[in-house]
Amino acid sequence: MATITQRCPRCQKYFQSTLTPSTDIICPNCYEKCGRVEAVESVLETCPICQCKQFWVQKDFNQFLGCAVMLVGIILVPWTYGLSLPIFALLDWLIYQRLAFMAVCYRCASELRGLPVPKHLKPFMHHIGLKYDKYR
Repeated sequence: MATITQRCPRCQKYFQSTLTPSTDIICPNCYEKCGRVEAVESVLETCPICQCKQFWVQKDFNQFLGCAVMLVGIILVPWTYGLSLPIFALLDWLIYQRLAFMAVCYRCASELRGLPVPKHLKPFMHHIGLKYDKYR
């Protein structure tokens, strides 16, 4: 199931919507129309929210979870003589490897999940991100 997570431009709250063809994306908090999906296949060509044509790809990984795993490993260092660090790093890496990729719009930072990510999408590039900083 393809979804989009974004921040509403009116109420500034994050929400998630399912991507279905020929439907409007409406904020469930303030009922503001935020965008429109014409075809799910073309979502990664043009952002349904801001019509930007540039996306970056990243793993759909909860950063808080990754930091928490490593923090537990760091806290256990005095009792494990440092052996907890490689063990928890391996655990973190195994979790990371099992997760899928998602695409993120450079302009509005909408996160698109559940779609086949094209090979031409690259990880975040700072020189492209700087171009869109003025829009966020």
